[in-house]
Amino acid sequence: MNWVLTALFAGLCLWLLLAAMTRRGKLYEFPFLAAAMTFAFILPQLPGLASDPFLPAGLYAKTVCFAILCLAMCRLGWMPDRRPITQTFQWQVSEARLLLASAAMSIAGAYFYYKLSRIPVEFAVATTFSGENVLLSFFSQLLPYGLAIALLCFFNRPTVFSAIIIAVDIIFYLDRIFVTGKRAETTALVMVFALAIWFRRRRAMPYFLVLAGVLVGTLAMSSTGEYRQMNVKHDGPQLSSIEKISVLENFENLLSSGGPEMRNAMYRIHMVDRNQSFDYGAFHWDTLVWNYVPAQFVGKELKDSFMIDIDDQFTREYYFDKIPGTTETGLADAYASFWYFGAFKFFIISYFMSRLYGAAMAGNTEAQLFYMLLAVPAMHAISHYTQWVLSEWIHIAAFVMPGLLFARIRKRPAQSFAAAAIGRAS
Repeated sequence: MNWVLTALFAGLCLWLLLAAMTRRGKLYEFPFLAAAMTFAFILPQLPGLASDPFLPAGLYAKTVCFAILCLAMCRLGWMPDRRPITQTFQWQVSEARLLLASAAMSIAGAYFYYKLSRIPVEFAVATTFSGENVLLSFFSQLLPYGLAIALLCFFNRPTVFSAIIIAVDIIFYLDRIFVTGKRAETTALVMVFALAIWFRRRRAMPYFLVLAGVLVGTLAMSSTGEYRQMNVKHDGPQLSSIEKISVLENFENLLSSGGPEMRNAMYRIHMVDRNQSFDYGAFHWDTLVWNYVPAQFVGKELKDSFMIDIDDQFTREYYFDKIPGTTETGLADAYASFWYFGAFKFFIISYFMSRLYGAAMAGNTEAQLFYMLLAVPAMHAISHYTQWVLSEWIHIAAFVMPGLLFARIRKRPAQSFAAAAIGRAS
């Protein structure tokens, strides 16, 4: 049964990947992106777990069934035929002001990127930060916002100013990618370029080139941890050390032994199922408080008072050592919230992204920018947790919306017929 379910899951994933061949630009839609993340991150972790005799009986089958349901929801939630939410995005913006906002965000973000580059490598490569580094990481996100705006302006009308902003941003971006080996930053950099070209020029990357990139990414993901450890050991990337990484051997080990993230997800699902300890969405509120209520300013006691404080029975009761730096995937938090109905979280994410994509394809600059910035967080709903999209949306609203308001051109209200008649009569 385990292998039958694995084959069904792989078949659904491959169908979503191959379906992108039917229309130009379909590879930028969320169902393809979700399938690409599933193919690269989830599927390689399953074969080794399918035959693991130490997993509780039926746990593997239950997890894969739920994974099939979640991936199907990513497709069902995508509704391209519905009228896009263009009413929300009817602004006219000044390109000059937009570039000024982009420059301001890039300068601020570059400063915090520089501060992050000064911390020891062993802290820089960590998947989560603590203390002052949390603030540095929080405000460093201004740089990709500035980059995305500059790319939209450049591919609409190339200028020297926008090209300079893009070049400077890329320098800081690449430095962080090479030092930390962060997969999210790498994917985001590729996506903002590809989407800016697609939205502004309607030129899509060749499908087979993208598929090759997915395959390469699948192989490389299993070696990310080793790459980071080498950077820690040598205080930065070294070509001689990188050449020693055996990508194929690491991938074979992943296939044979199973991946830690899916193992985490299975044990989380088992714990929740055994104790019926569903959080009913409280996880999302607690994460928002954790992310956006700074204990340094309001105090730990006040911050804790805002949280529902979900009882983490997973680490308290279960004799299972979770490897530091690994995730439990969005599958686990979806199940932990609403049982099998938690798969509907992926329907909501896909539906939201489809409406945003419709407005972007209609030519709305704001929608194009938001889709560019939210595409990778939406993909990470598969690999990390479903909260990522909501948290990023709030962050974007807090820092990007002021720039868009600054660049907005406000039209004078049209004079009514009655007012015009009175004016002529006088």
